[in-house]
Amino acid sequence: MFIAEKVGKEWTMDQAPQYAIDHVANSKKNIFEFEFLNSLSEKISNFFGISSESLFYIDLGISKHVFLLFFVSFIVVSTIVTLIQGYISHKKNIPNKFMSIIEMFVIYLRDDVLKNFIGDKEYRSWAPLVYTIFFFVLFGNVLGLIPIFDLTGLIGKIGYKAEMLGKDNILYLLSKGGHTVTANVNVTFAIATITFVAFIAAGIQKYGFVQHWKNLAPSGLPWPLYFVVVPIEFMGLFIRPLALTLRLAGNMMGGHIALIIFITFIFSATAELGGLAGFGIAPFSISLALGLTMLELLVAVIQAYVFALLTAVFIGMAIHVDH
Repeated sequence: MFIAEKVGKEWTMDQAPQYAIDHVANSKKNIFEFEFLNSLSEKISNFFGISSESLFYIDLGISKHVFLLFFVSFIVVSTIVTLIQGYISHKKNIPNKFMSIIEMFVIYLRDDVLKNFIGDKEYRSWAPLVYTIFFFVLFGNVLGLIPIFDLTGLIGKIGYKAEMLGKDNILYLLSKGGHTVTANVNVTFAIATITFVAFIAAGIQKYGFVQHWKNLAPSGLPWPLYFVVVPIEFMGLFIRPLALTLRLAGNMMGGHIALIIFITFIFSATAELGGLAGFGIAPFSISLALGLTMLELLVAVIQAYVFALLTAVFIGMAIHVDH
């Protein structure tokens, strides 16, 4: 996205903040236009009395981040299935390097997270959910560090300038907006909502609907304290998914904004002080960007682990209310 915008366009310092924001924001224009989706969006919005000019207009179009949701899901499923099929079909059942990495994550999550926080008996029911969340967040974080769409955007921009491609060509549109889907608050909130439903379902499955909600407050308290404890526990119930949402989105968004700002040092120095200053600051700027990229790779793994860990913790809290 950043490289694509530089082609054929003069840089000024006041553009840096907007480029940093655009690097993590969703695209303003849909990547694909489908008439039935546009019609359905209009009907749903009209049903709720929302105009097309409203900020809350329900747009079901395929924006860049919606496209990335499908893209990351496809990569996760195809990668895991291919590795497992390769492992099963091997005569001696010897995993390759990539399968060994996947196996390492799975075993660690099973032994140190699922069994510890959900329990030896109950963890099997919730393991698929925790594994799915972990690998989806992990792949989404890591793919956001690979400049796939920067390169496609460059190609699309050059093609548009050379009049070989139209302004609405998909390569050019893919350069618009950020390419880290887990930096989108809407995406992280959706995953956190799944966690929210999961730990409520776990409690109801174990204790029944009525008893689950009674478990929000410990029994045996003087009755006036329930007027204090119950509201606090009820608010805490909804703060959990909110904390999951903001933690993941904030970490991924902050890292990418810092990364793009480090790169803009080169163009800002060139715009203000000339080309020599730009060349002089380039090694410093690129070194910072490379170092931050390595840190972001570590953060990508840690944040996927933390999301999966807290999902297991919340489910375990709903199942084992006595601990």
